[in-house]
This record gives sequence, C-alpha cells and structure tokens, in this order.
Amino acid sequence: MLDLGKPILTKHDLITSLRLMGLTAGDTVMVHSSMKAAGNVMGGPTTVMQALLDTVTPDGMVMMYVGWENIPDYTNELDDETRQLFYAHHPPFDPATARATRDHGVLVEVLRTWPNAQRSANPEASIGAVGKDAAWVTADHPLDYGYGAGSPLAKLVETGGKVLMLGAPLDTITLLHYAENIARFEPKDIIHYSCPIIRDGQTVWVDIEDYNTGDPHADYEFYQIAGDYLAAGKGSTGTVGEAQSYLFDARDLVAFAVQWLEERFGE
Repeated sequence: MLDLGKPILTKHDLITSLRLMGLTAGDTVMVHSSMKAAGNVMGGPTTVMQALLDTVTPDGMVMMYVGWENIPDYTNELDDETRQLFYAHHPPFDPATARATRDHGVLVEVLRTWPNAQRSANPEASIGAVGKDAAWVTADHPLDYGYGAGSPLAKLVETGGKVLMLGAPLDTITLLHYAENIARFEPKDIIHYSCPIIRDGQTVWVDIEDYNTGDPHADYEFYQIAGDYLAAGKGSTGTVGEAQSYLFDARDLVAFAVQWLEERFGE
C-alpha cells in the first residue's frame, strides 16, 4: 500500500533510473531486488517488473533466481518413518506451480507468475525468465551442479548479460555460484540430496549432486568479491527508486571472481 505521506515513485521514474544505471534496450539482465529498499512505488512490485521489461524492451530479457520454497532437500536428516512419509506424499517440483523461495524477495514471485514466463527445471537452482530468449535460457538445466556448465547462469555469461542488484545485498549475487563452479580452488564441499520431480507423468525421487552453496564459505563471502570488484572501478552504482543499486557485466564479474578465488584458494 502506498504511503501518501512520502514521495511517490512512478514507473517512469524507475525507467529513468534504470537507464542512468546503464540498462539498455536488448539487454539480458539478472535481477536481485528488495521492494522495501525500492521505496514508495505506485503499483508496487508489478510496476517494478514492468519498468524492467520496458527498459530492456521485447528484444531483451529479465531473469531471476526462483528456487523452490518447499524443496525437501533435507530428507537424509529425517528418521526412517518420516522419510518414508515424504517419499510417499511430498508433492513433486512442478516448474509451472512451485512457489518461488521467499527469501529472495516478492519480485521473484511476480516474475514467476508473469505472462509467458519461463522457468528452468532444476528444483533448487531454478531460474525464471521473461523476454526474447526466456525459453532458451531456461531449457535443459542440469540437475547435477545446477549453477555450473549448461545452467542459465552459464548462458547469461555466454550472451554478455548483466546483473542488477536493485537494493539487494551484495552477498546474494547468485551468478557468483557459477564462478565457484568453474574456478580451480579448494575446498569445494560436495553434497548429495534427493528431490521429487515429475518424469513421464509420474513422481520420482532423484539423487542430485552439487557443491554446497547453502552457507557462506569458511574463508570468504560474496560481498567481499563484489566489493573488491567495485573498488577496482568496475560496474556502475546508482539509485533505482530509493534503492542503492549496482549493475555488473556478467562475463567480467565472473572472470574477476574466478581470478579472486584462485589467487586466494587455488589448487
């Protein structure tokens, strides 16, 4: 709900700010956002989403990390009886209906339910996209190592895309998981978990292997990499609405992050 006692931000205001940040027609951009930080926006998150799409135009694309709010990736921690209950009754991941993870903000659910939105089929690393190449970027998302080769993150880099942090903290840059995947450094903790998906119309539980991305690494956090990147004079900084925001070149950020990781923790 709008606070009529505060300055009101319109879609035009947001588009103007996004263009000043360096977002242009035809861009592919992965967005992390905080609606609280964005301020008093007329129309709320729907307006923010439309402003992003209008800025990149139909020739561009908006991507977000979607994940799965109800992912049961902890069944190996349950007692046998409870685990069997999950195996028998937990709903499978359905890209068309599974709710977006809540801790990445309300705008993610807006994108997930946007007309013609596409979503990748990796339950934990699921990416949503709207725009010209949305079907391609979300297709064939590997179940194992879902932030690595062949993932939507890899395709974002391949296409020369961008990353916009619209009021979101720098430790939430999902793209840096791709840098972790391809960098040669240790340690890389490998995890295994089971997850229900739909295959040939049936619910099946599949075993998935990945690097542990659930907690900060013992020796670094993403905000340190992003902070050093900005300190090196890279990226652009500005305000979108009332939100402190940053725009990064995806390929350059990954290259910087890989070098950063290998210099400190290389094999």
